[in-house]
Amino acid sequence: MGSTTFRGWPVEATALLADIAADNRADRWPELREGHATLVRGPTLALAAELEAEFGPARVLRAHATRRFRPDAPPLRTDTGAVATSPGGCGLAVVLSPDALTVTVGHWRFDRDQRSRYRAAVDDVAAGEELAGLLRRLAADGLPADPEGELLILPRGWSSDHPRVWLARRRGLQVVRRWALGPWLATREPLERVRSAWRGAAPLVGWLDAHVGPAAPRPAPPPRARPAAAAPGDPAAASGDPAAGPAGPVAPSTARAGGPAVAPTAPEAVVRR
Repeated sequence: MGSTTFRGWPVEATALLADIAADNRADRWPELREGHATLVRGPTLALAAELEAEFGPARVLRAHATRRFRPDAPPLRTDTGAVATSPGGCGLAVVLSPDALTVTVGHWRFDRDQRSRYRAAVDDVAAGEELAGLLRRLAADGLPADPEGELLILPRGWSSDHPRVWLARRRGLQVVRRWALGPWLATREPLERVRSAWRGAAPLVGWLDAHVGPAAPRPAPPPRARPAAAAPGDPAAASGDPAAGPAGPVAPSTARAGGPAVAPTAPEAVVRR
């Protein structure tokens, strides 16, 4: 597993990530694997291990991109990082890219039930004003809310003169801090910066856990129906029906076994890159 003491990312780590971004091909992975494990993933695992005592287990991002739902995505990730989760489902993330170290805290997108709970809390004077004050203080401390989560239109049922409509417009709520890279990256300073930012955002985590809570569990996709073999004497088998196949079983490339198509589950977006 490697060392659990974080000593920083060497300068070669971001150079390797930039190299991957410039030539992102799956067939390069055998030649990149060893360097990635040593320069990129190893330090990230050590960072996650040191954060675990205070923030809980942090899932380290895989080197390969998830292409199940985005088949046209480049095959290799051009960043590295880790994501911890609060008891109420709030994400605490750190991501190293070729040009920045970024932390985010919150929910990138609410699901339907989270959005309903969030807007109800925003509409409540006490809870809504508490959140507004938290966000103003965090912005003053260098942790502004991510503007990418804002709707450009009024939410249904909200008036433009509501004192907290600016909060109700949000599709998700996370605060962000980003640092340009420098020699400090190869020291323990990234750990201290991440830890300090996550601690600073703790009041927001508490508010979101109390008023929004975790996303609903995603239902497991139903199992695909297996085609049944044609019974002896079945007219379809004897008639040359192309859906029956030459020996009776339904050919998977031409028939859908009479069941509904299975829609893929949308990918979890804790850290959007």
